[in-house]
Amino acid sequence: MTKNKLSELIIEKYGIEIYKKSIEFQKNKINIISLKEDPIKIRSIILDNDREFHLVINEKKNEIFHDCPTFLIHSERDDKICIHLIKLLTIIKPSISLKIINNIDDFYLTSEDFGSKKKTKNYLELANACFECKNCVDGLNYLNKAIINQHECESIIERYLKTAIENNLYIEFFEFLQSAYNNELGPYLLKYNHYIEKGIKLFLNSVSKYTFYEILRIIESFDRLLDDYKFQNETFVSSILKKLEKMANSNDFNEMYFSTFFIKKNFETLVNYNPLFKDLIPLKAFESFKSEIVKYFKSEIENFCVIDKLKLMKRHFEVFQIQNDAYYNEYKAYKSEIKELEKKVYLKKFAFLNLLKEKYKIKKSKVDFRKKRNTYIVNHDKDNLKNPAYNYVIKHIGFYGINESTIKSSEIGVNYLIIKELFLDDLNNFPDIFYYKKQFWGEENSYEINSIDVFSLISKPIEYNYDIDQDYSNINDLMIIEWDLASKPRQGSLVNAYGAQIVIPDQNNSLFHDLKPFDLVYCQKTPVKIEGNIVKRINVIAKCSFKDAINSISKGMVFIEGYYPLSLIKSVLEKKISPFKAYEIISNNPNKQFVPNYRQFVKAFRKLLFDFINKEREFIYQELKSNSEEKTDQILILLNLTTELAGLDLPFSEIFQELLCEVSNLDEFRTKLLNKIHSIVKNVLVVRELGSTKIFDLKKMRHTQFVKYSSEILKIRKEEFEKSKILKSSEKNVLYNVSELFKTYYGYQFSNILNLGVKLDIDKDIFNKIMFYASKLKLKLNIIEG
Repeated sequence: MTKNKLSELIIEKYGIEIYKKSIEFQKNKINIISLKEDPIKIRSIILDNDREFHLVINEKKNEIFHDCPTFLIHSERDDKICIHLIKLLTIIKPSISLKIINNIDDFYLTSEDFGSKKKTKNYLELANACFECKNCVDGLNYLNKAIINQHECESIIERYLKTAIENNLYIEFFEFLQSAYNNELGPYLLKYNHYIEKGIKLFLNSVSKYTFYEILRIIESFDRLLDDYKFQNETFVSSILKKLEKMANSNDFNEMYFSTFFIKKNFETLVNYNPLFKDLIPLKAFESFKSEIVKYFKSEIENFCVIDKLKLMKRHFEVFQIQNDAYYNEYKAYKSEIKELEKKVYLKKFAFLNLLKEKYKIKKSKVDFRKKRNTYIVNHDKDNLKNPAYNYVIKHIGFYGINESTIKSSEIGVNYLIIKELFLDDLNNFPDIFYYKKQFWGEENSYEINSIDVFSLISKPIEYNYDIDQDYSNINDLMIIEWDLASKPRQGSLVNAYGAQIVIPDQNNSLFHDLKPFDLVYCQKTPVKIEGNIVKRINVIAKCSFKDAINSISKGMVFIEGYYPLSLIKSVLEKKISPFKAYEIISNNPNKQFVPNYRQFVKAFRKLLFDFINKEREFIYQELKSNSEEKTDQILILLNLTTELAGLDLPFSEIFQELLCEVSNLDEFRTKLLNKIHSIVKNVLVVRELGSTKIFDLKKMRHTQFVKYSSEILKIRKEEFEKSKILKSSEKNVLYNVSELFKTYYGYQFSNILNLGVKLDIDKDIFNKIMFYASKLKLKLNIIEG
């Protein structure tokens, strides 16, 4: 079953619209956790509009479980079929998809996950995969998500705490404990009190090794944890207090800050526990440290630090007895500056989208904004929807839903400046939209999209070429990400990545400021930080060229795919798809018109394909034999020779198979192929077999290097035509035998024009027509009287 036949079946059964939408849905947003073929069992998680949905297909139980709104809301079987399921079917083996579609009436389509066992199992399998790859941060994130059913969480809690301690991941350790209490898992934590005490003790011994920002985050979780957690071991409590006392007199800023905060926060409790704690931190030393904290706070403003860091410090100032007048004016001014910068980030984004609108001829249209509850529904212009650049734009300004026709009023307000450039609708009658516009952009309409802002996003491309094996010792420590324009810029981020989780680049890196949409970048595989359950921040290592990206992925490096079809690399190398089909896919990519440097990507990909063809000659030979004519055309495309060899009707499949045994690289193959064809053409012109020049189409050859043979070809055609004998009978009804003439190039053409078929003896009327055509071409006829 080919992909083409599969698509035809899907369209026939579920319609062209849902198929089109499934094709547009990003493949890498479907994370296939596991796939078994006999019986079929597929586990997957889909990221759509910042939400995770689970899709599980179990042939043995005849069940398809999915928890997206389409499955949940609709009652009719066919109405439940969504783009997530169709997309999944298009990316797995066609034979599996065919089996599922043909037997789908036997499956129960469910959305209920009793006990949340399916979702928990999905997250546990993802966690195991991460731990195997030494990606403990993501693994812990998935373990935390796996706790859905409280009554079956103890083993997961134990594994989480143990893994976090073993890998010194105390940010995750304390955030997990805090969230566990928030989710009423306190009774289940009691069993693992020994892990909690061990984690606290080990962390206090390593406070100085963390960055100050990380210490602030840990304090946030640890402080809330103390509101719920009850220490059960007095000896342990005593050892902790001694440690805090020692840290309070340390010269390390992290240790002093951490200990001073908790001593001052819990001062009365500590004094009641031991009156000696009253004089633990001398007043003079405390006042001096307060001044140092304020000085550090202001220096971070000067250093343009992330606003979250200042917010965390500000929350502690009451405990440190730091008055507002010591810092607030500077903080308020910095907040205003950050807010203005956030607006500038959006203006840069709008400038880029507006450039796409102008460059790729997106027309300004009326879409009829109609309010439905707290959202708006639109009807996009049909011609615009055919434009891939338009689909890119609307996906980056807040539209969501199966048809990308739904948008929240808050999104319209924030994206108002670009929306009024795209649509003709008058939005003055929608007060909720203007409320959100005013909230973000303020009262004055002083902001406008400026084309000059786009240059930071599409500045002149730099050629990056790094040999990863030399620069980095372990390819498993890195991944490749294709960055994209952020749909919702976070904390000054200009670019955002696709993936099963949302990834943003770490701003504390000079390369952050050089990232542009569609850049391919090497990144640290383990994220630097996780924000919530989906968003993670990752460290950017270096930009990479298409050549490096293809080579790295060929060696097994993982990647997050965007608009460059990187997944085809593995598909070809694993022989899941033929190199010819892969090249057809990248050549027909509808997004190629607006993705920058796509031609260079195709060129690098073509090199990979040809190297594969050379290494897998037997496999390619079988591919050629299966449909030599189709595959031959694809090889010509692969070699970029379709135009160059136009007008030549030669047995290319035989020539290819002969040359594949002789050459080892693309350039040599291309050169030898052209030399071989020149040799064949010259031989045809020397031998001059009757009608041999039929293989040449001079009109198509005009703009190729073979045009130099045109004069000789015309000479041969004229000579063979004029030498061919026409036998004229002496009977009453004169007939002309043109069997020899019709073997020539011109004779063959005249036969086709007159639609004579196999008729070789012609009458006077038909012969007169041939004489007429011959005279037009100034050709003589060789008539022999019988």
